[in-house]
Amino acid sequence: MSEFIAKKIIKKQSPDKQTDARLRNLIGVVASFVGIIANLLIGTAKLAVGLIFSSISVASDGLNNISDTASSAVSMISFKIADKPADKKHPFGHARAEYLAAMIISFFIIMVGIELIKSSIEKITQNTAATFSYITIGILCFSILVKICLFIYNMAMYQKIKSATLKGVAIDCISDCAVSSIILISTIISHFVGVNLDGYFGVVVALLIIIQGFKLMISTFNPLLGEKADKQMVSDIAKSIQNYEGVLGIHDMIIHNYGPNRFFVSVHVEVDCMQDMLKSHELIDKIERELTTQSTQLLIHMDPINKDDEQSNNYKAMIAELAKQIDERITIHDFRMVQGTNSNNLIFDIVLPMDLKLSDEQVKENLSQMVHSQDTTCNLVINIDKNYTEC
Repeated sequence: MSEFIAKKIIKKQSPDKQTDARLRNLIGVVASFVGIIANLLIGTAKLAVGLIFSSISVASDGLNNISDTASSAVSMISFKIADKPADKKHPFGHARAEYLAAMIISFFIIMVGIELIKSSIEKITQNTAATFSYITIGILCFSILVKICLFIYNMAMYQKIKSATLKGVAIDCISDCAVSSIILISTIISHFVGVNLDGYFGVVVALLIIIQGFKLMISTFNPLLGEKADKQMVSDIAKSIQNYEGVLGIHDMIIHNYGPNRFFVSVHVEVDCMQDMLKSHELIDKIERELTTQSTQLLIHMDPINKDDEQSNNYKAMIAELAKQIDERITIHDFRMVQGTNSNNLIFDIVLPMDLKLSDEQVKENLSQMVHSQDTTCNLVINIDKNYTEC
């Protein structure tokens, strides 16, 4: 439904606005609007029923749904902001607004949970009896059904546009189903057993809400902080580049994420130094042009290497093999040899895993000793690199 409405809206826009990014953001806006209407209706109904029949857990659940309305509003605003084009102050666009929105939503959820714990404890200490009503039972059952539908709907939209915000909303919906189910069970048990469990179940509901808030916060904090790139994405980009004739190898790939479907990729591509540089430069331009998409901007640094120098290649193979004895994930690149009268300077970059326990200096010292044990004429000049796309 969201996709259909979004496409109808886009058809009325100018042709230059008919992009996948714009469709994605419009789907997010429509999905958020659906969430606002649904949560406002069931939240208001549960809050009213909870207050009328003195059920703190039902009223708390209704307040939670109303907070979901605020969350959906924040989500809608974030999609609108993310739709703004890049400008002088934000040359990489505004797509990270979606992550900020998810973070704000997580704070809303946690604060609601804390307030519910306070209200539930007051209910326990006052020991006020809740009035049983079939209206309460009906509202709770209806709420569970609506939340299940919203979960299915938001997950379907998440699959279409891969939005962390919509995934968070979907998870929150299924959590709300569990909360409402617990309240429904407690209401029935309290009526037939004659013991008021309303306040106790209110605490359980509040704790579940807080846990959900922290889970959403962590899931959105990682991309804001800067998490490693998706393994499949790294593999696909590497394979696509290496499929071009004339590419001898790649290294130093770095992927920056500026929001959902907003990636800036830089990579070093090795070419034969004996090849005409203009042709090599033309190849690099072609790769950048053909692999750059709406969601991925590719920037390539050209590295000419001499693949026919037998002595240099032998040294490189020896050092690569020795480096793997330190850690099999270590690789080397940008290798060159400068011959001297009594020694050879071997200059290269070495790529270390992020979780390597040895320090950079320890790696340099260990590798130098291993090489000298085989060839005393070698002098290593090592530059340390980190593997930013390690999976």
